[in-house]
Amino acid sequence: MKLQEIRTRTAYNPNALPTQKAATRTWLSGMSKELPLGLTLTLKQTIIETTDRGTYKRKITRIDCERIAKRFTQKLNRQVFGKRGADKYGKSLRYLPVVEGERNRKNLHLHFAIGGLPSHVKLNEFDALVTNAKLNVEYIDAEHKVDITDSGWLEYITKEVGTKDTDNVLWTLF
Repeated sequence: MKLQEIRTRTAYNPNALPTQKAATRTWLSGMSKELPLGLTLTLKQTIIETTDRGTYKRKITRIDCERIAKRFTQKLNRQVFGKRGADKYGKSLRYLPVVEGERNRKNLHLHFAIGGLPSHVKLNEFDALVTNAKLNVEYIDAEHKVDITDSGWLEYITKEVGTKDTDNVLWTLF
């Protein structure tokens, strides 16, 4: 099979504008060295709401995931930098959070690419810091996975980025 035939079959067009997915991945590929840690958090899929009419369960939403991610990053920053450093002086790790499962109707969960780890925190201590931070955040399940990443991690966590949108990336927490 010749190269032109492969391009024809895969609808390759060198003059086409890049999709949002391709543009996002290209931009993030330059940041893989700055975000050396990967984290996956599983979430509880139902939330118990209490109102004046009673208590009920509802399915978790993307907005809930964003709230959970924000709370988790706050607690992890406190674990790494201490309460005073995180709250008073605004010290923070660098996060790229992504919600996965919304488009393909799987259980919603969070992926993070994390950087900015201070020199006093060793990589083998990071798992324990995540475990302690999780204990203070409601609706995070028991399982989590911490990894040392490469450029493939950023491609993996952006697999649900659309061709015309980047809605599942939580840009407000980046």
